[in-house]
Amino acid sequence: MTQIPAHKIEEIRNHFDLVEVVSSYIELKRAGRNYIGLCPFHAEKTPSFTVSPEKQLFHCFGCQKGGTLFDFIMEMEGLSFPDAVRHLAKKAGIMVENTSVDPSGQKKARLRTLLLQINNVARDYFQSQLWQTAAGKQALQYLLQRGMDLQTVKLFKLGYAPGGWQHLTAELARRGYDGMLGVKAGLLAAREPGQYYDLFRERIIFPIENGQGETLGFGGRLLKEGEPRYLNTPETLLFSKGGLLYGLPQALPAIRREKEVLLVEGYLDVILLHQHGFNYAVAPLGTALTTKQVALLRARMEKVILAFDGDAGGEKATQRSLEILEKEGCRIAVAVFPAGTDPADLLQKRGREYLSREILAGALTPLQYRLYLLKKELNLQNETERLVYWQKGRVLLAKCSEVVEREAQLKKIAAEIGSPLEVLRSDLEKIIQGIPVQNVNVGEETKKKEEAKLGPRALLEKEILASILQFPHLAGEAWQEVLPDGFSHLPFREIASKMYELFIQGVPLEAATLLSYFSEGELHKILIELLFGSRMAYDEALAAKALKSCLKRYKVICWGEERKQLIKSLNENVKAEEVTLKLQRIQELKRWEEELYRSGEGENSDG
Repeated sequence: MTQIPAHKIEEIRNHFDLVEVVSSYIELKRAGRNYIGLCPFHAEKTPSFTVSPEKQLFHCFGCQKGGTLFDFIMEMEGLSFPDAVRHLAKKAGIMVENTSVDPSGQKKARLRTLLLQINNVARDYFQSQLWQTAAGKQALQYLLQRGMDLQTVKLFKLGYAPGGWQHLTAELARRGYDGMLGVKAGLLAAREPGQYYDLFRERIIFPIENGQGETLGFGGRLLKEGEPRYLNTPETLLFSKGGLLYGLPQALPAIRREKEVLLVEGYLDVILLHQHGFNYAVAPLGTALTTKQVALLRARMEKVILAFDGDAGGEKATQRSLEILEKEGCRIAVAVFPAGTDPADLLQKRGREYLSREILAGALTPLQYRLYLLKKELNLQNETERLVYWQKGRVLLAKCSEVVEREAQLKKIAAEIGSPLEVLRSDLEKIIQGIPVQNVNVGEETKKKEEAKLGPRALLEKEILASILQFPHLAGEAWQEVLPDGFSHLPFREIASKMYELFIQGVPLEAATLLSYFSEGELHKILIELLFGSRMAYDEALAAKALKSCLKRYKVICWGEERKQLIKSLNENVKAEEVTLKLQRIQELKRWEEELYRSGEGENSDG
């Protein structure tokens, strides 16, 4: 794999303050020694997301995600660890050079760099064709007729791919790029080995960028009749249409400011919405919305407005998107467009104010939208179809967890079908009672189940490790009473062994240092929980006292377990001298335990 030198990673990490970085994405408030806010990675109403300025770590008690500065950027921006480091290095103005312990990783990193370079060359070439050629100026005239102004065309870096089969192929060759590299970038195709041709021909070109503004691929729209009308870059090392959103880099500042996203279908919709001040609009790339695309937005916004086209395809896309967004816990509104129209059409024909006042301001809740679609297919003048409306509508109502909205829609349906409200309410209650209530705080429930599995000894091991992590100066006292080999829970034993090794070497125990040894997987997750999920007091004096009590209880449990094993072994065939030794050990363990009880600091064991 490609490895960035450790000293560079440390330099970048030390350049940033985690609280400031996180605050650029979500609102944080001070709470004692830490800062808290609503988690950007899952839906919640009560803040469970914690940032420790002292440890430079974050943790969510709800979804259990946590880690260092790099972990946060990886989650927020959908980046790998090396890319997250490079992203921050670029912001800090720190040069990063890669070393490699894996030739294949080095090769992949080099190819990625080359593909970005060739995409930039292609983007600039397409732009020059739009502005400087006769055919391009015809394409530019089409864009102006669709309502765009020149500034908007430049903002979105629009271009034109000329007709013919080898214009871009020749340009890339002139710039020194091999045709096969153009194939890997998704710009060229090969008729046979060594003979290449342009994939994009006679199309307006829409560069597609990630959140960092890197050009990863292109979309192309035909200017004449033909199929496919829209063409995207095929899947490449850089480009995956299910993981990108058109217009994201242009929309990010407004999304962070407004905490809202306007999700539309097409490139032209996005561009014209931005031009008219709706600069928080983005679009999937001709596919149904995916969880990866939602992840790009989830941490930055509080509400999604779905504004897909007013046709059958738009309705299907809306319903699929609703399912995904609801699973992600997003607040959602659905803008309904007149049949056969889309945002771009309405902006051209009716203007900004109409779109804002009549369409977006009147956006429906998911329940209202589903009832709207249901009612649209039925004739409520017909008694049979009124019954169908209620039978299907009550199922939708029963799934709604918002009591106030459910009641409002129930009253509306009662008026629409001319039935007594109390009769419908009674019927609805029967349906509701058969629907289980879903617990949304999955992380907390999972944590309780995991703790229940650990048992008393492992729970105490967990508290011992947590206290050392929070107050490293307590390590000496802890290691005098218990060594890592004595830990019963294997993950805790592995973490304890590394902590003890650092203690013996005299290396200061810093959370970020320890996390670097367990950078991924289950041990990384456990470490984050130890750092944030402990019951230990934040006050050092109280923590020291709590640790003493914890260590004593731990010894009692260990003695009790040993005593049980010895008693059990006496029932086996053992020599007389062994029986004597075991009985002596049992008495010794019991005496130690009684001495702790008399001190008033031990706790009764179950042995």
